[in-house]
Amino acid sequence: MSRSRYTPRERRHRAIHAFIDRDCPVSALTPGTKVPVKSCPQCDIKSPDYVRHHGIKDCPHKPDMCHGFHAATLDHDKAQSWIDRYPDLNFAISTGPAGLVIVDLDTNKNGAPVPDKYANIPGVKDGYDVWSLALERYGARHPTDTMQVSTPNGGLHIWHSLPPGVVVNKSEGAFGWLVDIRSTNSYIIGPTSVTKDGEYRRLGDVTEPTVAPDWLLHHLEHTGHKPKPPARPRPRIIRQRSDQDDREYRGKTVQDLAHELATAQETERHAVLVRVTAAAAYLVHRGLCDEAEMRDAMYDAGRDAQRTDYEIHKAIESALSYTAGRAA
Repeated sequence: MSRSRYTPRERRHRAIHAFIDRDCPVSALTPGTKVPVKSCPQCDIKSPDYVRHHGIKDCPHKPDMCHGFHAATLDHDKAQSWIDRYPDLNFAISTGPAGLVIVDLDTNKNGAPVPDKYANIPGVKDGYDVWSLALERYGARHPTDTMQVSTPNGGLHIWHSLPPGVVVNKSEGAFGWLVDIRSTNSYIIGPTSVTKDGEYRRLGDVTEPTVAPDWLLHHLEHTGHKPKPPARPRPRIIRQRSDQDDREYRGKTVQDLAHELATAQETERHAVLVRVTAAAAYLVHRGLCDEAEMRDAMYDAGRDAQRTDYEIHKAIESALSYTAGRAA
């Protein structure tokens, strides 16, 4: 059926339901943006009406649009209720539950200098060129048999599905300059979504992602995106805490620490990130919260504090390693 029979808004509504039919959970984005719909006051950690909770699983109200891509749904009725309230909403796909890995190529739209790593390689000027270097390394060609989406700023999303049992992390590893990997704990903007810069458009006639090729999975392991084998369980009992430690952290929960980070002054955010992740690591090792709960809280609060995923990841890993070492 011809696209021209539908308005841009209608095509977006149809696309939302089509992705649900493909078992790709969708979440709501603020109309005209790439940003999740703002959480309600009960779920906004910066709001005075915030109700302490850990996420979508213990949300103080019936789960709806709060908590971003964690609230992604396969329920047609729920998605339609979002459309009814926000007819011009954009949408995203939660890539982990959908079993997807997306290679996100960016242009150098801000004219940043080429990193030293690539300075002596002729022709490298953006993420497309870094992707080409990876293709050349493995004797591969740019795929033409899988779904691809152009972005309004000239970037490209290359969609692949993951083989059963394969997990790819987003916030760990580094593919290369201006190349991002979106899979576990991430989302991708859905085609037909529109920002002030234009529309996310599916390219060509291929409408389905093919299975990620072996060379790409191998490369993602090399770049640190594939999870390492589980580490030995860290001991829960640690050294005797000092009186100063107890005065500073007594009675605090991981959500208290997350709130401290999310509301930190701009000039203090890195220092607060280091401090609260260290305190949260002690909570984990004392058995007062789960490591997964701690990680989710620190990532959410760190992003609110405009910290990069890499910076948050390094702070968490350093804190957990330090507390484990002191427990040994």
